[in-house]
Amino acid sequence: MVDKDSTIKDVLSSLHIANKIKKVLIEDVKSPWDERAFIKRRKDYLEVKLKIWDDEAFLYGRIYRLLLYIYDVLREDFQYDPKIAPDEDREPRLKDRHNQIWSIYVDSRLEKKGIENFFDRKTRRNIFVDSEKELPWEESILIFNELWAKESYTYPEITEITYNLSVFAEKNVQEYKDNIECLVNHLFRQKGVLKQIERLPSLNLRKFLNELLSFTAYKCKDTYIGANYYGIFLTYNKRLFAELIPEEGNTIFLTIIDPFTNKTLSMIINENTDIKTVQDKIYDLYKMMAQDQT
Repeated sequence: MVDKDSTIKDVLSSLHIANKIKKVLIEDVKSPWDERAFIKRRKDYLEVKLKIWDDEAFLYGRIYRLLLYIYDVLREDFQYDPKIAPDEDREPRLKDRHNQIWSIYVDSRLEKKGIENFFDRKTRRNIFVDSEKELPWEESILIFNELWAKESYTYPEITEITYNLSVFAEKNVQEYKDNIECLVNHLFRQKGVLKQIERLPSLNLRKFLNELLSFTAYKCKDTYIGANYYGIFLTYNKRLFAELIPEEGNTIFLTIIDPFTNKTLSMIINENTDIKTVQDKIYDLYKMMAQDQT
């Protein structure tokens, strides 16, 4: 059995704060979700109370993360000042966000140190995304990734981001919103498109279609990629200009429609088709439509 008291001593020593904490009280709680750290300031030291889940799973990491909050409080360069944080009674939503950003800072450092922790990146991300329901899913993921990757915070910075999350997102995330990864994630949220791709038995042909749609989403700005019961369609400015019908026999039937003449070009795509040829046909027609709007 792992001893909590000895683990606490080890972590305090590792963080070099043992001489600043005179007493640590322990209270058992029923789950890791209830774990908390509290401080009481004395003249030259702190008294600490830790609420710790009575289980050995990730015990070292769980204690380390609780004491990492205390470590931050004691660091002068962190500039801890609870008076500037949102008030829990008047601004509960912002107080929760403030706590989460600080927790992201804590848990990301544990990951960098290679310390196993109940609140790993995936768990912390899911909590953040679930709490920011007013944001699009992919945008909250991008914001979380930026928060997680940030090397250091001060308490005033955490407070500033809490009150101005949209400003933080615009400065740190907006430039990535046109990244192909983000566009593809947005594309695949349309379950009909993914369902059409999955009709293809060939993994290579699925990859081909993925790459073709990714190219279109990235290069053909403002093109809408949607799906109906028989296939995938591409529209620009409400003009239909291409349809892709995946066939279970491992082919894709592509029809390119010239919206100026209503003439169509059809071709069958298989695993041996040159993807650049298809990309060029789609992009050339898109450029004609885009120029027609200028």
